[in-house]
Amino acid sequence: MSQTLTTHIENTAGERSGAGAGSVIFPDLRGSREGSADLAALQSPEALTESWLSAALQLCNPQWPELVGFSCEPLSSNDFDILVRLHLRFADTSGAAPATVLAKFSRPLPTPQWEAFIRQSFAREASAYQELNSHYACRVPGLIFAAADGQQFNLLLEDCGGEFYASDASPDEHQPEHEAVLQELAQLHGCFVRTSPASAPQWQLRQRDNARFIAHRYRVGVDALREVYAGTLAQGHFGLVEKFADYVADWHRYERHILTLSHGDARLENVLFQRDGATCRASLVGWKLAGVRNPMYDVASLLSNDLSYVARNNSEATLLQRYCRVFEQSGTQYPFREACEDYRFNLFGPLIFNICATGFLKDSLAQNTELMKRIRRNCMAIFDWDAMSLMQKRRNVIA
Repeated sequence: MSQTLTTHIENTAGERSGAGAGSVIFPDLRGSREGSADLAALQSPEALTESWLSAALQLCNPQWPELVGFSCEPLSSNDFDILVRLHLRFADTSGAAPATVLAKFSRPLPTPQWEAFIRQSFAREASAYQELNSHYACRVPGLIFAAADGQQFNLLLEDCGGEFYASDASPDEHQPEHEAVLQELAQLHGCFVRTSPASAPQWQLRQRDNARFIAHRYRVGVDALREVYAGTLAQGHFGLVEKFADYVADWHRYERHILTLSHGDARLENVLFQRDGATCRASLVGWKLAGVRNPMYDVASLLSNDLSYVARNNSEATLLQRYCRVFEQSGTQYPFREACEDYRFNLFGPLIFNICATGFLKDSLAQNTELMKRIRRNCMAIFDWDAMSLMQKRRNVIA
């Protein structure tokens, strides 16, 4: 990724005051077309206009014609942002302008204390797309435009096609979707396997640097969960969640021997799928938590969050072996036994993420059945692998 984008993100992410505080951070506005300074970040898809979209698109490619109309197709919505697909109509249809693009909008925050986190996450996500577009490590949309303004941010992305996984069922066998995601993760991890905290770009998260902060947010989440867990979590599961609060900081400080660029939130809701008969391809989106971690962090997040208990037990070994085969195509060996130990240890990663989320979502926690389901699955995986005994062993190494 170019140093210009990194610096411009850092300089503009915190700008907040006065008229025109909206800061386009990609492409850089300096020397761009007249009128582009009006491209402040928008609050929601409802605020989109033809003139705003035309200006944003022409910053990416001045040869694209003026936009004369568009329609908006909702794709996904979570607690942080909204993603839509825009179907575009141009005055001149003879050029190579895209028929569709993806647009992301931040959602209003429940409390102001998360504003800095959202700004940093936006800068990180924009940087991740820019970095990955230059490496072709895995399938991701191309970055067209990015804008930030206080608590609001927007991204325009190339539309690589596909839809989000939609199923209310809990399959007893793993799906082609999981294989497709693991294929992309293994290629991503293999491409960046020589990454270290010292060599990685500054925008990438480092686990050690955030140990105390995450440990605090985890305890806030435990306090929020304590009030509503009865009837949603087994007492043994909540006991595990509560006990692990004393280990969170040490878990982050343990120095993994294999590190790479990781997605940080590898779940099916952050993947677009394209299907062609029996073939399934995955494009990874939602890079707000990208950082330097062990490869199994992403694998544990995917399997522990998105597979039912039966499906995980039936498919875990097969999926881990498949991942290792693809990863080793990068030229770096990752023995299956070693990967399993890393997977066992990293099963705490999705649990930490989900417990921290309970603190953020405490006002609606009792109704958030999906989050509770993920926490139950996380706990069952940790029990199945006896991950706590490995945590205690490695904690002694840290001490």
